[in-house]
Amino acid sequence: MNFPGKKLLRHWFWVLAFKYPRLRLALTRAFVPSREIDVHIFGAPLRINTREEIGLWRASKMADENIIFRDEAASLLNLALLLQPGDTFVDVGANVGLYSSVLARFRNAFPQTKYFAIEPNPQTAARLRQSVGDNGVTVLNLGLSDQSAELAFRTGVTSGVFKVAAPDSPENGVRIRCQRLDSLPVMEGNLVVKIDVEEHELPVLRGATGLFETQRIKVIYLDGYSSDEVPALLRQWGFTLFDGRTLTRCDMEAPRYSLLGIHRTRLQTVNGK
Repeated sequence: MNFPGKKLLRHWFWVLAFKYPRLRLALTRAFVPSREIDVHIFGAPLRINTREEIGLWRASKMADENIIFRDEAASLLNLALLLQPGDTFVDVGANVGLYSSVLARFRNAFPQTKYFAIEPNPQTAARLRQSVGDNGVTVLNLGLSDQSAELAFRTGVTSGVFKVAAPDSPENGVRIRCQRLDSLPVMEGNLVVKIDVEEHELPVLRGATGLFETQRIKVIYLDGYSSDEVPALLRQWGFTLFDGRTLTRCDMEAPRYSLLGIHRTRLQTVNGK
């Protein structure tokens, strides 16, 4: 509930609460229920008491209302756990660089790790360059597909839904140069690939066939996918599938969003076998 002066009232409440601990305890007992509940934070399940762990309770409620904190943070954390010194992180559909900017901090300890952020929208790519600054991320302003050609892209309400236009789309769209991922000469070492391309996932994957066949890609993460062929294709290329938020193995049905694949030859290393 919002009302005039709510922020000011909240400010003074916490000033008084920290200044007078007994008052804080009394107010907490009076207004905060004491319940045992299950929440998820960063993809991890926690059993908390709503009063004793009030900070975690509030954080879980805020995360449930925001896709960045509910889904992206957990997936980003898991990708960070799988990235190793000397790997190359490829951010396909980087937008303004949330994944690239966060993971590039790894270079402070392991400078041999490389980063490429690929974004087709020229305006968004300009902000991406400012986001990553001089932290060692190479920004490529182009699209990816299963062919080297100019494709029409359609703008959306936000930069996050800039997507390849359907062939029968009445809009002319913005013409963007596209290439195959396996045709880019800059990729070295083992690859950790993140893909967020708004329903163009299958052509992007097919455009990386050369990298899959040579087992260069050890980890692949898809924010979402529109084609039912995607999970079977990844399994065909040797990937074991997981929920990208929880790292729960998906032996049967794959999640439609936050799909993570780890190549079976790398799982032995991950599992320490």
